Amino acid sequence: MLMPDNTVFVPVQNPNMTGERTKNVRLSMAQRLSTFEEVEKTYTEEEALREASRCLGCPRRWCSGECPAGMPVPEFIKKIREKDYEGAYELIVSASTLPEFCSRLCPQEKQCQSDCTRSIRSEAVGIGRLERFVVEQHYASGNAEKVAPATGKAVAVVGSGPSGLSAAVALCKMGHKVTVIEKNEYPGGLLRYGIPGMKLPEDILDRKLDAMTRMGVAFQTGITATAETVKDYDAVVLAVGTGNARTLKIAGAEAAKDIYPAVSYLSGEGSAQGKDVVIIGGGDTGNDCVGTAIRQGAASITQIEMLPKVTKEQIVYSPLFERQKEVKFDSSQEECLNKFLKDPHLYQTTVKAVETDVEGNLVSVTTVALEKTYDENRRLTMVEIPGSEKVLPCGILIVAAGFIGPEAETAAAFGVETDGRSNILGYKTNAEKIFACGDCHTGQSLVVKAMVDGRKCAEAVDAFLNK
Repeated sequence: MLMPDNTVFVPVQNPNMTGERTKNVRLSMAQRLSTFEEVEKTYTEEEALREASRCLGCPRRWCSGECPAGMPVPEFIKKIREKDYEGAYELIVSASTLPEFCSRLCPQEKQCQSDCTRSIRSEAVGIGRLERFVVEQHYASGNAEKVAPATGKAVAVVGSGPSGLSAAVALCKMGHKVTVIEKNEYPGGLLRYGIPGMKLPEDILDRKLDAMTRMGVAFQTGITATAETVKDYDAVVLAVGTGNARTLKIAGAEAAKDIYPAVSYLSGEGSAQGKDVVIIGGGDTGNDCVGTAIRQGAASITQIEMLPKVTKEQIVYSPLFERQKEVKFDSSQEECLNKFLKDPHLYQTTVKAVETDVEGNLVSVTTVALEKTYDENRRLTMVEIPGSEKVLPCGILIVAAGFIGPEAETAAAFGVETDGRSNILGYKTNAEKIFACGDCHTGQSLVVKAMVDGRKCAEAVDAFLNK
């Protein structure tokens, strides 16, 4: 069979047609409830080879098309089958600058694995697990990253979250001298301060930072960058994320203690020990707060979600059996079911008010149910149902409602223009030699998309420096 690029498609010989995905080791529930140790474990070589043999090497590469980074999935899995793990790693890093994190944090079931041909009749190939196996094999080998000859150009990257680290890696590999400037005490941004250890252990982050240092990337921490502090660099990349947490109008909240934005809570502020916990937000960050509260010893957990519960019906278009698409049940929800014997969610609900004691300590929250309606433009709107108020005990309230853009001070400090949502217009901004990437450029998004944006920004910087 001739491919569009005039190469000949060679089908996988004797593929493993086992329907179920090869399972990886996971911590026992007892361990998960008492430790922040990583829940998911890496495939052994035997497990990885077994799972790699399930890939059919499809000529259309649907999986790669669904990956935001455009990962050459069939190609790197073929290298695994050949036991060429370093070759597989080179293919992975040709598309991804941060595979250590993407393999752990990406929602593969919604991306690459969602269009795996095997998922039509059985489970999708465990692409994320195979990527993680290859990364761990690379680190075990001790092989160094390949860096181009020095160009003599110096670039400052302001911010060390996913997009900043991605841009720094890409620019360093291009031969530029890169300095990452971080306002916090330690680098990592969201990866360190917003994602709990059971999903991304700090030693995995620190290992990557050490590898970047060996590549030649320099880190300066505890510094708030300004236009003056970076004036001697040939180019500057702003990768400061979205620092403005979305707030909610809740009666009585101004004078109440123990109300925290999710990232503040996940980075160590406040504790759920012995308290009734209410979390506003049903997304991944809200789920991370659930898992953290369980491990801290919460007395109860309620997770408030404004939107309706998603229940997708299977569409049958074939007389043959059609397997439902993969749905990932977050590990924190499993833990909540195990400890409290219930799903923590309250759907189509919001918090209307908080009640405190005379010292300002939280005592309870008042919730109200919501119903769906549509405005004149047919957009979904949730409105309160009169008389549906309920009072729930609450000792700590965590708001995981997302972010609305970068801090305004950053744009002002560097003289860059922003859009109506306060996102910096880039990659190349209106300011001389100033670029922007990641959430401060695109708005709040996934780690993998921030990583891709950092890589694209690095390409724009490189083109600018080579003019």
